[in-house]
Amino acid sequence: MTKVHKLKVEPMTEEAFSPFGYLLDATERPADHRIIAPVDFEADGRGTLGVVWQPYEGVSFSQLERHFAVTQSFIQMSGSPAVVAVAKPTDMEDPMASPNPEDVHAFLIDGNKGYALKRGTWHSLNRYILTPPGAVFAILNSNPNPTQIVDYEKNYSLTYTDLGSDTRPKRVDLGDKYGLVFELDL
Repeated sequence: MTKVHKLKVEPMTEEAFSPFGYLLDATERPADHRIIAPVDFEADGRGTLGVVWQPYEGVSFSQLERHFAVTQSFIQMSGSPAVVAVAKPTDMEDPMASPNPEDVHAFLIDGNKGYALKRGTWHSLNRYILTPPGAVFAILNSNPNPTQIVDYEKNYSLTYTDLGSDTRPKRVDLGDKYGLVFELDL
């Protein structure tokens, strides 16, 4: 029987989000001149920019992923309010080192700021849209994109050398470690 692990949605503030990444925002805003604030975006391969349409699909999920070679970043461009779930990086050499469900946090995305995830930060594959129809996000990524995905409901891990092209990821069976789905508690 699948268990439900509820995640309380919290505001995405700089302080609350700092264990997982950082916010993309102009912290200084003088009235008399322009400022370009540097951002610590990192990509081991070629940096890529894409656009994601995310429809409203409900507020439960079973998978988290992490990226090894990029500080993957998102900027909401339009649409409904959205939530992302995150957990601190675990041992990047150990495919069994997935976060415990109680270490997963859910953040309401501030539509006026972007956010960047530290390398190895676990996160929901999707942003969870709170009302129909959906939202549009810009995504900064890398190519290739080494990635690990853990399915908490079906208890397996997949590690890809490149998420976009690897058709034979390394699979690890997690036994009966979790057997759960996450559900956002709004």
